[in-house]
Amino acid sequence: MNKPGREVMYRREAMELTIRSVTQLKEIMSLPIVILPTTEKWDCHQCGICCRGSLIPLYDEDLARLRSQKWEEHPEFRNTPVMVRNQSSKKAFRLAHRADGSCVFLSDQGLCRIHSELGFEAKPTICRVFPLQLVPRNGKVVLTARRACPSAAADRGQLLKQHLPFVQQFIRDGRLSTKAIEPPPLKAGEQRNWKTVEFVLETVSHLLLDERFPPVRRMVHTLQFANLLSNAKTKPMEDKKLTELIKTLAQLVPDESKHFFDDRRPPSGYARMVFRSMGIEFARLHPQFRPIPSWSHRIQLLNTFFRLVRGGGPLPEIQPPFPQVRLEQLELPLGLLDPSIDYPLARLIEATSASYIYALADRKGWSVVESIRGLVSLFPVGLWLLRWVSHGRNPTAEDMVHIVVSLDRGQGFASLTGPLHRFRLQMLSSGELERLVVWYAR
Repeated sequence: MNKPGREVMYRREAMELTIRSVTQLKEIMSLPIVILPTTEKWDCHQCGICCRGSLIPLYDEDLARLRSQKWEEHPEFRNTPVMVRNQSSKKAFRLAHRADGSCVFLSDQGLCRIHSELGFEAKPTICRVFPLQLVPRNGKVVLTARRACPSAAADRGQLLKQHLPFVQQFIRDGRLSTKAIEPPPLKAGEQRNWKTVEFVLETVSHLLLDERFPPVRRMVHTLQFANLLSNAKTKPMEDKKLTELIKTLAQLVPDESKHFFDDRRPPSGYARMVFRSMGIEFARLHPQFRPIPSWSHRIQLLNTFFRLVRGGGPLPEIQPPFPQVRLEQLELPLGLLDPSIDYPLARLIEATSASYIYALADRKGWSVVESIRGLVSLFPVGLWLLRWVSHGRNPTAEDMVHIVVSLDRGQGFASLTGPLHRFRLQMLSSGELERLVVWYAR
C-alpha cells in the first residue's frame, strides 16, 4: 500500500522546492529576511491539496516527535505504518501514503489527523512550513509563498509579512549557520558575480511588471530580452560594460517585439508538438487529477500523449478535470476573459519573477537565460490548459487557480527541470516561444 506507483511518484516530486528550502535553512539564516514589494497573501484554508501526491521527508526531530505520539496504538493505525523508508536513501524516512497517494494522516474530512488531535506544532517540519518559501539571494533571504497552494495562488489570506514572526521563530529554534550561495550562470559557460546576475534578474522583473503593456506583451518583451542577451557576445565584457548593455537591450525589446503582434502568425507545427509535450506534463500535476494504478489507465494516458504529439484526432477524457476534446478545439481563441480569470496566472509569473525563485532554485546546469524562457513558457501552457479544462463551458477563476497550482508544482518537478525540458525550451528559442505566447493569448 505504501510503495508509490509510477504515476503517484510523478506528482510527488513537485514538493521538492519546499523540501530544499527547509534543508537550506541551516545554511542561510543569519541573513536578513525581506518581503517582496509585490503584494502576496496566504492563509491555510484546509483544502488538503498539499496532503495529496506530496512526498514529505522526515528529519530526525520529526521522527522523534512521531514516535513519541505512539500512533501504532491507535486502532486504525495498528496495521498501517505512518512512516516508510525513502527510496532515495535507505537511512531516510518519509510519511507513508495510502494507495491513492494521499497522506496516511489525511482524514475523511480533509484534515490532518496530527494537527486535529495534537496541534500544529506536532506536525512534521515540511507540513508546518509549506507553502512559505525562503529564497536566498546576495546578502539577504526573500520570503515568498509557493503557489502550489491554491490559497497562495489566489492570494487569499493575510499579507505575507504577517507570517514573518512565525518564520523568524522557526529559524531561532533551529541550529543555523551562514553559508553564501553561488549565483547561477548567466549563460551556458558564463559565470558572473552576484551583482551582475542580480541586475539581470531585476531587469526581467521590471519587464514582467511593466504596467504600460498588457501581460502578453510583457511576456514577449522578456523573451526578446533573453534572446538578445543570449546572442550578444558578452563573455569578454567587463561587468560594468555588460550592465550598460543590459540596460540597452531592455530599451530595445518593445521595438524588437512588434512584429510578433503585427503578423500574428501561428507557431510552426513542430513548435506546437513540442509545446503539447510540455503541456501534458503539467496536466498530470493538476490537483484534481488522480492517477489510477491500473494498466488500462496507463494505456489511456499513453494514447492521449501520442495523439498530442501527433497533433490529430480527439483526446479521450483522462478523468476530470480534462474532458474529451478534439485537438483543434484547443487552438481556438478564448475570447475576452474576465480579469479575475487572468489574475492568478499573471500573479504567478509576477511573484515568481520578483522573488527570483525561477532562477535560483536548484536546477542543475540551468543558466539565467534558460530559466527566463522556462518562466515565460508557463503563460501559454496555462492558457492552453484553461481551454482544455473549460471545454464546453465558460472558464472560471477557480479553473485558473488549479492550473496555477500545477504550473507551480512543475517548477520543482524532475522532468520539467531536467535536460529534456531544457532541450525543449532551446528548440523554441528562435522566436517560436514568442509565437506560442501570442497565439494562446488570443
